[in-house]
Amino acid sequence: MVQKEERRMVLLGVDNAGKTTTLEQLKSRFGVKGMPVDRIPPTIGFNVARIQIDKVVAVFWDLGGHASFRSVWHNYYAEVQGVIFVVDSADPARMEEAKRTLVDCVSHETLEGVPVLCFANKQDKTGALDVKEISRLFDFEQILGHRPFHIHPCSALRAEGLEPG
Repeated sequence: MVQKEERRMVLLGVDNAGKTTTLEQLKSRFGVKGMPVDRIPPTIGFNVARIQIDKVVAVFWDLGGHASFRSVWHNYYAEVQGVIFVVDSADPARMEEAKRTLVDCVSHETLEGVPVLCFANKQDKTGALDVKEISRLFDFEQILGHRPFHIHPCSALRAEGLEPG
């Protein structure tokens, strides 16, 4: 019997950024039955999905982004090989909160050196900040230091830009 390689990732971001929609669209894209995007409720707690991507089993922990739940996120960081941080690009009023949330996450010793993918979500909305502007606001090089990171534009609702990310 062949053991499949497994990679664990956490989906993080403030509430209403599109984390669960991202997860459900990734599930659908890679052959796992996903929830219809028009039926996704706010996440209370967390969602977990195992998705076969090529020869790797990716385990995604989608953690609720409400401020009251963020205090327990650190309990899910053990053995994580990647952080997917979802930003609502169409909500400039919450960029500073999103940035502080990312800083809090990546400052945790358990996530030291763990690669970060930032999805600049909701690019389909009028007035959404582009990747260049979000990069400037977040100052990723300063926040993330020497760890591998990438920021990628997407629209989780339309399932655009998720797979390349």
